[in-house]
Amino acid sequence: MRLLVVMGHPCPFPPRTGSAILAYNNIKELSKNHSIHLIFLGAPNENHNLAEFVDQVDLVTRKTKSRFVTLLHYIIGMLQGVPAFVTAHMSHEMNKRVSTLCESGKFDAVILYAMSSIQYCPASCYKKALVNIEDPQSIQLYRMAKLNVPFWQKLKFIIYARLTARYEHLFLPKMAKVLLLSEADLRDMHKQGGYDNLGYVPYGICQRNQEEIWPYEDRTNGMVVFTGNMFHPPNIDGALFFLRNVFPLILKEYSLATLWIVGDKPDARIRKAAAKFGKHVILTGRVDDMSVYLQRAKVSICPVRLKIGVQTKILEALSWGTPIVTTHVGSSGIGGGSGRGMWIEDEPVQFANRVVSLLNGKDWRQFSDEGRKFVAEHFSWRRSAIELEHHIERIRTATR
Repeated sequence: MRLLVVMGHPCPFPPRTGSAILAYNNIKELSKNHSIHLIFLGAPNENHNLAEFVDQVDLVTRKTKSRFVTLLHYIIGMLQGVPAFVTAHMSHEMNKRVSTLCESGKFDAVILYAMSSIQYCPASCYKKALVNIEDPQSIQLYRMAKLNVPFWQKLKFIIYARLTARYEHLFLPKMAKVLLLSEADLRDMHKQGGYDNLGYVPYGICQRNQEEIWPYEDRTNGMVVFTGNMFHPPNIDGALFFLRNVFPLILKEYSLATLWIVGDKPDARIRKAAAKFGKHVILTGRVDDMSVYLQRAKVSICPVRLKIGVQTKILEALSWGTPIVTTHVGSSGIGGGSGRGMWIEDEPVQFANRVVSLLNGKDWRQFSDEGRKFVAEHFSWRRSAIELEHHIERIRTATR
């Protein structure tokens, strides 16, 4: 099949963000069996490595705008009902180039990565377009507004959520297929109503060789790790919940425990809560490679309390053979049960007990092995591509 892949935001190599990693690996796998023309919005020095497995790469250079012009565009966009994440990637040149390609009749399907890419697709090609929105964004924003955040931030989330919901209901039902990352998110969007074109394609994780997996004895004693961008509200909420309610209980039972919070731009509230524990909490800030910490840790945690999306931090930890303790909502997009590579607990005492148990090595080897097996079975990039191919084939059949 001939596929046109459209990305309305930069996807540098190597990819760092979840959306870029998803697109990059999906494209790489699809290219083994299909002809792919990739068009993306970015800087001239990005994505040259994609040429190794993509038939054609079409770069539309982003134009630099002043802060004033950018803010003005955001305000005008919001007044017109367009969310900021769409306005941020507006490009007349991108619209023109994508429309020309879509309407050429050369492609069996058009794959749009992220909702910001919908704006480039002409209405005449909606029936052959799949858009991978990853997470149901309006639902995510509404739920973020319920977190313990400042009033101004709650108000911002609610406004953005309403704009996003309006945009979603305006465009998503017109697409041939709207793809998410989990069955849990698919069910949540179904409950909203108005969608009969939903599907899901699982996230993938690179599988590690056995030689890369450190045994319990070689890992840093007492090391607990929490990864993710620490300016992201769900991670801030999860970190504060853990620091205030769980970590003190862990230290009472395991005095050598050290929490490593690994992620970019730790919020001031996290810094303040962490400072009370002295050397027992380490904030790394931005790091080049999360795996260095996951490989060394005895336990990983995901104490998030916002039910949305797939917590890739869980999948990454399990792929490195690092057992994890998480909440029910943290595991909702994964689908695994408590006891297969991870413990699922919501109450602070039980959460702390599970972490201490793993720090002491109880069932650690079993959890390490089962977690790796679970990820390999359910979250490979090959499986992700196969599910995507099934959706593409149905669309091609329907539009013949």
